[in-house]
Amino acid sequence: MIKNVFAIARKEFIHIIRDPRTLAISMLLPIILLFVYGYAASFDVKNIHMAVLDRSKTLHSRQLVEKLVNSGYFMKVADLNGEYQFREMLDSGKATVVISIPTDFTKNLLSRKKTAIQVLLDGSDPTSTAAALSYISVITQQYFSGIMVSSATMASAGWTEPVNLALRIWYNPNLRSLNFYIPGLISSILMMLAAALTSLTIISEKENGTMEALIASPVRKNELMIGKILPYIIIAFWDVILITAVGKYWFNVPIKGSYVLMLFCSSIFLTGALSIGLLFSTIARSSQEAMQLALLTTMLPSMLLSGMIFPIENMPKVIQCVTYLVPARYFLRIMRSIFLKGVDINYLLGDLIPLSIFTVLMMWLTINAFKKRLD
Repeated sequence: MIKNVFAIARKEFIHIIRDPRTLAISMLLPIILLFVYGYAASFDVKNIHMAVLDRSKTLHSRQLVEKLVNSGYFMKVADLNGEYQFREMLDSGKATVVISIPTDFTKNLLSRKKTAIQVLLDGSDPTSTAAALSYISVITQQYFSGIMVSSATMASAGWTEPVNLALRIWYNPNLRSLNFYIPGLISSILMMLAAALTSLTIISEKENGTMEALIASPVRKNELMIGKILPYIIIAFWDVILITAVGKYWFNVPIKGSYVLMLFCSSIFLTGALSIGLLFSTIARSSQEAMQLALLTTMLPSMLLSGMIFPIENMPKVIQCVTYLVPARYFLRIMRSIFLKGVDINYLLGDLIPLSIFTVLMMWLTINAFKKRLD
């Protein structure tokens, strides 16, 4: 019995050694995971994008903004000219926090009157919003405490609450985490599912011995690739409708935007994701290898590097650059914007254009990788 076990084990070792791609994946994957989790898996919320409308334009208002920026938690991305820009900044995702400092800020401060600072927050990301709320409250309290300490008049008057923060949370006012995670999960699930669906299409033809018939047929390779991917687009479309319905009716996640726009963006994303699986099915030597490549290149990046779990702004600059190559990054932001913000296509072009470029590129690579001949 032991002899047979060792014989089978020896045979399996020989098979692994003779398959260098599988061996490389099995050896490198733990290292890749260690680096990805080590650098990307940070729950600290930093570099929150902040836009400022400073109507006071005084030393005290500038000092308050500088204190927020110097804390490392906020990054000022825009100086606004009026309240009409608030919705544009939050709808487009350019800012997570908008701070409006009133004209009489310094006047009220020096005359020991309470002053109100308006703070608008994008509630579509509860983690960042809750953190931003906490940071702003603590930092403003520290700022005014410092002013009171330096001013004997204020300190002697017992003035302990010089400012009121007028907070308004947009899109997800209850900071419900499911409203944030469900659109992200939909994008990640579709990414993995689409690549897995097509990862066995071409390689199965080779393994079943039917590739010769395809090669001998007069069908051109671009027609063959499109014909192969078309049925899976229909299947994936059904998956979009199904999981969106589950998200809305089971998890009670609101869909404020256009269903037609969501399906249009989904079609672009799904075509690119399906092309990834088809590309691996074309270049792989076995069904197992094709499936491994499809899952490895879609599951981990879509979960860790798309911004679904860990904010991209918290990652090192090198990892942030890598995230631009992850299509789920763009589709995730599109889905959250449609679900929670209800924006139109004009606000999605910043993500829709690179997503379309990715899809065209993947289709081109897939068509050119297929050779109508037996190796």
